Amino acid sequence: MSKNKISFIIGTLGAGGAERVVTTLSNELVENYDVHIILLTKCEPFYKLNTRVKLYFCREAYKPSNNIFQALKGNYSLYKTISGYLKKEKINLAIGFMTGANNLAILASRKNNIPCIISQRIYSKKSSTKLSNRVIRNFLYRKASFLVVQTTEIKAEFESILESNKIVILKNPISPELSEARDVEFKKENIILNIGRLSSQKAQDVLIRAFANIENENWKLIIIGKGEKQKNYEALIDELNLKKKVELMGRSKDIAHYYNKSKIFAFTSIFEGFPNALTEAMHFGLPCISTDCPTGPSKLINNNHNGYLIPMGDQKQLEHCLSSLIQNKNLRDKFGSNARKSVQSYKADAVTLEWIGLFEKLLN
Repeated sequence: MSKNKISFIIGTLGAGGAERVVTTLSNELVENYDVHIILLTKCEPFYKLNTRVKLYFCREAYKPSNNIFQALKGNYSLYKTISGYLKKEKINLAIGFMTGANNLAILASRKNNIPCIISQRIYSKKSSTKLSNRVIRNFLYRKASFLVVQTTEIKAEFESILESNKIVILKNPISPELSEARDVEFKKENIILNIGRLSSQKAQDVLIRAFANIENENWKLIIIGKGEKQKNYEALIDELNLKKKVELMGRSKDIAHYYNKSKIFAFTSIFEGFPNALTEAMHFGLPCISTDCPTGPSKLINNNHNGYLIPMGDQKQLEHCLSSLIQNKNLRDKFGSNARKSVQSYKADAVTLEWIGLFEKLLN
């Protein structure tokens, strides 16, 4: 019996949380479905992708639009390409990831008379979406079969647009590749780790300043990620005389290596869709400090039980928590052990079953 054909639709498969989720789900779902991924822009997958997943792209490179007419022309071209692929490959179900791809997935699915699931990956109340884009998004999202979100806060945000029973909360899966690379025997180093795009949203400047203010002898701060704040953070590190103590590592394909060898994970975001890096750090048994930002950290961290949850932008509290963990190995061990147990339900096999349940509602 032939398998149903499903297709994810996403901008690229570069480094990022949504890209990691699509890759992980695709790798897991190949046992049950004929899995396709349509990329809006050609991109070599950053994460390891199963060879049975069929990869297709709409354009060679992204070119920003200079005016509304160029934008409309570009989006129409993408819509036609996606729609053509869904028809040619006889796709049974489309799954959009992130707003631009969601909109196109809905339009192309309706053209082909197939169901469409879309996935909202960010807390849009905190993101700077233009009013015109929000109006288009809200109009099109009503046409989706289901909207997948990660938290109750994001669900509440969209309940004025869609019926509540069409909005489904599903966890982000932890990549089995990461789970397999977890090594409890790995020699730990005096490293505080942060992972995330170098941006105002992730607020790594607060972490750098906090690290400068604490007793950090024999400790290092490692930040993994790239972004528009790179030069600002390099200047800040220089200004605080931390060049030998703080490393901006760029992106890394071997993220498990850093999870394994670090002793503390610190997360300073001012908003999230859902913090994959924090979930992964807890999965590796790292004692974590996180801001209580919308949305996600409060679903993961029970303050003083499996980590520290602190107010956003509270540098003094961050300094206090970093110092507590640096000075107290027993506390690190307690938080780390409790953290590992508390994210068991985020393992890929369990999360994939929930996605399959949603697919089958539409395919049957």
